[in-house]
Amino acid sequence: MKNAIIISILLLISNNLFSQSKGGFADFTEFKENKPSLTFDFSIKHRTDGNIFMMGGIKNYRLKKIKPESYIKKVEEDIWGVFVGDSIYINSYPYSKRKGYNKLLEVGFYTYFIGEPAGGEFEQRKLGFIGPDEKPVKVCCKVGYVLFEDGKIKLLTPALLLELTADNEEIFEIVKSKNFKRENVLEMFKIISKYNRIKK
Repeated sequence: MKNAIIISILLLISNNLFSQSKGGFADFTEFKENKPSLTFDFSIKHRTDGNIFMMGGIKNYRLKKIKPESYIKKVEEDIWGVFVGDSIYINSYPYSKRKGYNKLLEVGFYTYFIGEPAGGEFEQRKLGFIGPDEKPVKVCCKVGYVLFEDGKIKLLTPALLLELTADNEEIFEIVKSKNFKRENVLEMFKIISKYNRIKK
């Protein structure tokens, strides 16, 4: 009897795992309108510490067992993102030229996530790592990003956070008083989350 109950529970868990809906967003418009057009099979894996040690990069996600195989290059380099159940993952290659997927931590007026830094000069300038006349910089590990309503992605910095919250005096004053550094990503995300709730 005990074994039958355990087997039933395992089957229930297994069915729930395999019945999760999944698919892909070809571009930002599909994501914004929640109308994914890509149907293909894949599994998503959180990178292990061992994989990062051997291959470099950060603890993001990789898509595996992609079917049909003709989708592999498209999935690695072209599509905007994928979803598995209620979770959405943005493809980092289009904006940073680094392979991998990052989980969106909150979808709102400003959507945000942790990702890998961009290495190329063009990408660093576009994302806000460097100004128009600055040379590329070495950035270690992971950074925070903000996804705007128009699909633009920017590096989250204290200066950008002040810009984002400028139309709300209370939150703006909180940001000014905090003296954030760029590495205070999670604390800045909390401010954006508060702002998002007010913007609803």
